[in-house]
Amino acid sequence: MCQGCVPEYFEFKESPAPLPQNWLNSRFLAQATEEKDMGTDSFEYRVARDAPCPIIDAHVHVFPQKLMDAVWTFFDNFYWPIRYKKNYIATRADFLLDQGIRHVVLLVYAHKNGIARDLNKFLAHTVNSMNERYASLPQPPNSTSKRVRVASGLATVMPGEPDARAILAEAFTTLGLSGIKMHSHVQCVAANHPNMDEVYETCIEFDKPVLIHAGKEPNSKAYKVDAGKICDFSIVEDVLRRYPRLRICVPHLGMNQYEEFFDLLDKYPNLYLDTTMTLGAFFQSLNSPSATTTSSCSSSCDHTTHTTKNNTSTTTTALKPIAEMLRTMLLRHSDRILYGTDWPNIPYDWCRELANLVSLVDGDGEATARNEGERVRKEEHRTKETDEALENILWRNASRFYRISEHDLGLTPLSPNL
Repeated sequence: MCQGCVPEYFEFKESPAPLPQNWLNSRFLAQATEEKDMGTDSFEYRVARDAPCPIIDAHVHVFPQKLMDAVWTFFDNFYWPIRYKKNYIATRADFLLDQGIRHVVLLVYAHKNGIARDLNKFLAHTVNSMNERYASLPQPPNSTSKRVRVASGLATVMPGEPDARAILAEAFTTLGLSGIKMHSHVQCVAANHPNMDEVYETCIEFDKPVLIHAGKEPNSKAYKVDAGKICDFSIVEDVLRRYPRLRICVPHLGMNQYEEFFDLLDKYPNLYLDTTMTLGAFFQSLNSPSATTTSSCSSSCDHTTHTTKNNTSTTTTALKPIAEMLRTMLLRHSDRILYGTDWPNIPYDWCRELANLVSLVDGDGEATARNEGERVRKEEHRTKETDEALENILWRNASRFYRISEHDLGLTPLSPNL
C-alpha cells in the first residue's frame, strides 16, 4: 500500500518517529520537557507561555474506559497504534490542558440504540468535573485572568432511535452540553438520511451546532457499510440546502475531498470545517511530489498512480503537493476553520498538527518534515493576515461555533473581588 495517499479501505500505518527533544521551537510551542512523559516515554512539547493567543482543541475524544478500550481495539486492528493510551487512562483529557491548551471540546458518539443517554451523562460529568477542578487551581503569579471553563462537551444520539428528540433535549438543557457529534461511518447513516432530520430540527430548536464526520476518509473494511458510498460533499450540501439555520462542522477538512468542501464554504455561511489529522503529515505529505515519493511510499510503489484495494479507482492527486492549496484555502476561509487534534486516538505527537498549521499558514511548508536540529520556523511570509488567520483557526472560530466566551477562556481581567 502506498502510504502517500488515503486508499478507500485504509487499514494500518505505523506511527511516525517521535519528535526529538529540543527540536521544535516557535512562538506557539516550547521545547520538550527535560524529562520524558510517563505515558508516552517520550519528550512532549507544550504551548509556549508567551504564545500569541490561546488555543482551543475542538476535537477530543472521551469515552467510558470499557468503550474506549473497544475503540482502541478497532484502531489496533484496522488503523494505527495509538500513542496516548496511558495518558488517557491516567487523566482523560487533562493531558492537553497540562500541555497548555486553553480549552478542549470533548466528543462521544453512540454506535447503537440505547446507549446515548448514558454516554451524554458520562460526558456531562466529565466536563463538569474538569471545569470544577481547573477553576479551583491556584493562578500563576501576576495572572490577570482565570479560566472559568476548560472543557465543553458534545452530546450524541443514534439516528432513528426511540426518544431521540427527548435524549437531545435533555443533553442540551439538563446536562448543559454544547452541541452534538455524529459519525456517518460508525453510525452507518448518511448525513441526509431521513433519520437525521429530527436531530437537525432539535439542534435548530436549541441553537446547537452539529459536528458530523461525513467525509469519505479514513474508511475501513471493518465498518458495516462502505463509508465512501454514504459520505460525499454533495450529501452534506443537501443538508446545508435544506437547513440554512443549522450550523454544521465537518472534521478532517472533508478528507479526501478537500477542494469540494472548501468550495462549499463559499456557498454556505453555516458550514465550518476542522483540521483534525489533515495537517499531521500522516495520511499524505504537505510537501512536493518528490518528497512524498521518497519518504511516504512503499518500496513497491511506482510513484505515478495509486489504486485502491477494491481496484475501483485510480488517483494521481495524492502525489500532488497540497500545501499550496491548503494554505490558500486556510487563509481564504480562516473565519470558518477550527483546530483539532483527535486526541487521544492519534499515532503521533499531539503538537504535529499545530506545528504544521502554524508553519503552513506562515508560508514555511511542513514543519515536521524538517531534519533534526534544523530551525523549523523561518516565517518568511508571516503577515498581519496570517497572524489573524491563526487566531481565528486556533480559538476564535471554536469560541463562536460552540459559544465559549472570552470570560470562560480567562481572557477578561479578574474581578477585584477574586
